[in-house]
Amino acid sequence: MLPYLVAAALATAAPSPCPSDLLVANPRLKVVRATDKTRDNYVVTVDVTNHGVAPQPSETRQHLSLLRDGKVIGSQPIPAIGANESYVAAFRQQLPHQPKRAPFTVEFRYVLDSNNAARANCTSANDRLTATL
Repeated sequence: MLPYLVAAALATAAPSPCPSDLLVANPRLKVVRATDKTRDNYVVTVDVTNHGVAPQPSETRQHLSLLRDGKVIGSQPIPAIGANESYVAAFRQQLPHQPKRAPFTVEFRYVLDSNNAARANCTSANDRLTATL
């Protein structure tokens, strides 16, 4: 009987999970030769996943920025994301062709533009990701 009482007390004392909690992860790079052979198309993608137990409110306004050397080189709006669902954000940059490309570092930053943080993204712990591609 005592184990059941302890389990019940712990269950009621445990903090409730986040309604919506976004995670920016899994960066990828694809380099494709452009029609103009002196240039390359760099397509950088990343997953934005709601690891929360509830969907984001439909009125949520948010975007993802792509930064290189501290400067924003791309930005795109992100739709409201359902619980345990993902959105793939992709950015395309055209750069001069290089036969041997050195790795470069980019940063992805999730930004909540609306004022509903408690329901749309309860923590900012996973809102930024730095990747060397």
